[in-house]
Parts: sequence; structure tokens; C-alpha cells
Amino acid sequence: MKIVTRALFALFVLLGVLLAVSNREQVQLSLWPLPQVVVTPLYLVIVAVLLVGILAGLGMGWWAGRHHRRRAREHGREATRLDRENARLRETIASRNPPPAPASPAAREQRSIDRQSALVAPELLPPTARSPSA
Repeated sequence: MKIVTRALFALFVLLGVLLAVSNREQVQLSLWPLPQVVVTPLYLVIVAVLLVGILAGLGMGWWAGRHHRRRAREHGREATRLDRENARLRETIASRNPPPAPASPAAREQRSIDRQSALVAPELLPPTARSPSA
């Protein structure tokens, strides 16, 4: 993408240089309500008109996108409000239901030993720990 961008930039610079070199004639520019007459090279007039056109197009695009920007701001505020409500509800739930106490290391080790024993020799398990299908 960088190559395409740079190539287009180089192309426009080349076109601008060609425009400036080939249109060096002096022209008289007079705007109706102003009494002055400005004498300037033709390429400056062309560049100024193009610049005004670009700025007008950017302004119209910005103006046309105002509805989308407004809607995006409203949706952003709604999302922020919902995030705050979600966090508040999570805190409420966490305060009502305290987390279970972790099992003691000895109890965990005993369960681990029972599982390993069940895999190696299920007949050695106590009768209460055996599954009904065994």
C-alpha cells in the first residue's frame, strides 16, 4: 500500500511541475466586488481553484457525515452507561455471594490420590466412593 501511495504522490507532483512549467503566462485576475486587478501566473490560478475545490469537497463530506458522528457519539455514551451498569451489577452479585473458601491442601491431595487410585485399581476404593456402575 505504501508503494501505491508513494507512486500516486510522485505522479501528482510530476503533474504539478508539468502544469507549472507549461502555464507560466501572466493572467489578470479580477474579482467582481473588489476593484483591484491581480496579475499572476496561470498555474497559480489553476492551483488555487483546485485547492478551493478540494476544500469545498472536504467541507461537504464533513457536513454530510454529521449524522453518523452524532449517532456514533450517542451509541458510545450508551455503551459507557451499560458498561457502568454491568460493573455495578457484578459488584452487587459479588457482595451477595462471597466466593467459596478454597479447599485445604490436604483435602486436595486426598482427592488427587483417590482419583489416581480409581484409575489404577478401582477395587481398592472404599465402597462409598465407587460409582454404581462398577
